[in-house]
Amino acid sequence: MAIARDTTAANIKPLQGAIVRRVTLGATTEAGEIISLQSDGKWDPAVATAVVKTGAIALQAGVDGDKVDAVFFGPVQCLTGATIGNIVYVGDTAGEPVETAGTKSAVIGHAESATVLFVNFSTVSFS
Repeated sequence: MAIARDTTAANIKPLQGAIVRRVTLGATTEAGEIISLQSDGKWDPAVATAVVKTGAIALQAGVDGDKVDAVFFGPVQCLTGATIGNIVYVGDTAGEPVETAGTKSAVIGHAESATVLFVNFSTVSFS
């Protein structure tokens, strides 16, 4: 099975040691999506077709202007089918994790298990 974002909102949760902060969304977002800070100060689903400079995992769904919690560092249950130990990248589809770098490489973290992402964001390439 290939890596994917868990689409069951009730399954998306921070685990012990996760750093969680409240953010304001700037676009429709689903629980478990990778989000990135935009120039308007709001967080939108991240997409690697452009340079992604920041990253976190939204814990709740919402729309423009909603405040939600997001995991900025540490373990979060939000995946299905991940390969343990693999790097997890921001994908070319907004908000979605992949195990192969997107157009503009940005690492959201690594898979601790098939369902747990350890968030440790890093921009890999601006080219």
